[in-house]
Amino acid sequence: DPNVSHRRRNRRGTSSSTSAGTLLQNHDRVREAFPSLDKVNNLNTGTYGIMPEPALAEFIEALSEWERFGVGTQGRHWGKTRAAREGLARLICAAPGDIALTGNATDGNNLALAGLTWQAGDEVITTNEEHEAINHPLLFMQEHRDIRLRRIEVSPDADVMLERCQAAWTPRTRMLMFSHVSCESGTRLPAAAMCSWARAHGVLSFVDGAQSLGAVSVNVNELGCDYFTSNAHKWLCGPKGTGFFYARPERMVELIPAHIGAGSLAVADLATGKVELQPDGRRFEFGTRAHMLFAGVASSLDWLEGLGWPNIYSHISFISSYLKAGILERSHLRLLTPVPYEQSAGLTTLVVVGHNSGDVSVDLRKEGRPRRIVVRVIPHYNAIRLSTAHYNSVQDVDEVLAALDEYA
Repeated sequence: DPNVSHRRRNRRGTSSSTSAGTLLQNHDRVREAFPSLDKVNNLNTGTYGIMPEPALAEFIEALSEWERFGVGTQGRHWGKTRAAREGLARLICAAPGDIALTGNATDGNNLALAGLTWQAGDEVITTNEEHEAINHPLLFMQEHRDIRLRRIEVSPDADVMLERCQAAWTPRTRMLMFSHVSCESGTRLPAAAMCSWARAHGVLSFVDGAQSLGAVSVNVNELGCDYFTSNAHKWLCGPKGTGFFYARPERMVELIPAHIGAGSLAVADLATGKVELQPDGRRFEFGTRAHMLFAGVASSLDWLEGLGWPNIYSHISFISSYLKAGILERSHLRLLTPVPYEQSAGLTTLVVVGHNSGDVSVDLRKEGRPRRIVVRVIPHYNAIRLSTAHYNSVQDVDEVLAALDEYA
């Protein structure tokens, strides 16, 4: 049994096959920036993160001033939108012009799918563990553009995934579209290997990083993807309704926006009729935009950068590994997420054997507990999903495991 060594490990230690990382230094000070944790054990960052108080204060100040004074602010906070673009681009090792600011990761999926020209019978390979952010646009494309979908089962193993990609490939395959980290099982897919396979077969590669960015290091150059999308409201703890879309420069200029407005055109000459799209991500940005939401993104990124991204990734690795070890010690819990951290991220999915996951979720958040425990239900597997973020602690994990012991 490959999990035996993990069941026998010291709860604060790590087996040789798992990168456990280390806790953030002065974590009590980090926790002070999230006072709601005194009342709620928030283990659902994978749905919505929570803003650190210093960033939230800056965001509220900027939003209040903008809504009170409008253009009377003289654009004092508009530079924060530029800072957010630069910060997001820096986080994925891209140029600021390579990204478009959006409302969420789903927007990015749609920008690429709608921006390409499709022929009836074109095919897209995707996986069996996708969020509606991928599934629903693809289903719509299947119905209204007559494309075909081929789904392959998720695995963290590169050789297995390449074999499955090859088995699903046909001469009509146009795109490989998948989540970097599955929102269901928490599996981290071998994205770089999959994108390399796609490139070798003349297939476009699209990586949805909603559950990876901010939890693990992401470098789009190393991934080799044509497109990447994510949000700022989960692991980046920014305002809700913020995200971005990345495309390689040569791919960005191929995309034709479905909607155009003030800002998306580099040339708009009424006299001659000449029109030219912006050469970069700005082609997808137009009209009145939510500048102050992205001011909040910039503030959250500043705060997180102050902790140091390597430190954040290491902390998430430690807490996730600690949680998995606790699950493996309990016969009434069944772990669905790969044990090695290199094959997962900040999401851990488990089954409470013999119990309905929805009922368990409701019970965990009920009043009367020392703190309400918030998790996510994964109906596909009758499972619950726990997110362990930079603000979560060993005590948070111990508390939820003790609550789950009530089901033993």
